[in-house]
Amino acid sequence: MNAEDLTARARIRDAAIRLFTERGMEKTSILDIAQEAGVSGGLIRHHFGSKDGLREACDTYVFDELLKFKEEALAKGHADPGFVPTFDARQLLFRRYLGRAMVDGSEAAAAQFVGIVDGTERYFREAGLDVPDPRGVGAALAAMTGGLMILQDHVARALGEEPGTHEAMLRMMSAAGYLFTHPLAGSELLDKAREVLATESAKRKG
Repeated sequence: MNAEDLTARARIRDAAIRLFTERGMEKTSILDIAQEAGVSGGLIRHHFGSKDGLREACDTYVFDELLKFKEEALAKGHADPGFVPTFDARQLLFRRYLGRAMVDGSEAAAAQFVGIVDGTERYFREAGLDVPDPRGVGAALAAMTGGLMILQDHVARALGEEPGTHEAMLRMMSAAGYLFTHPLAGSELLDKAREVLATESAKRKG
């Protein structure tokens, strides 16, 4: 594969990521992507085989890039407690893409969600944290953070911020961080609610 092919492949992938994010996969055609990337539909099929194949390539690329960003941010955060991640336009687009992929029913996005839950549950157990139902808590946490990605434009507008900006993302992160560290209900109330739910669950299973 020559350099020109690699450049065309990247243009197609990037165009598809933008359009899949804005319109969803079902409402985006091969022709739309070809026009956006400045290539022929035949070249898209040459590189990716089909629209499904193209989405799989986009999913893999976006997930890998977000993982790199997360690992870099964690490393810098450990080295400098005052470090604040910068959410540039590319990172914000990828986060929106991931949220849209989950809504659109991407198998890769579904697998990514399960992987996040697996990793969160494993972290709870390896850290020795006293977390009731670590699997359930991991799933809820993944859903809450994923929900922010899916609804980030709506959240930004509700906050009076411009959607898709670094400022909007930081404000959402700050608000979510507050909720995670300052539960709205006291521990006694939460313990009581868990007891009630456990009792109801036992009744249904019995």
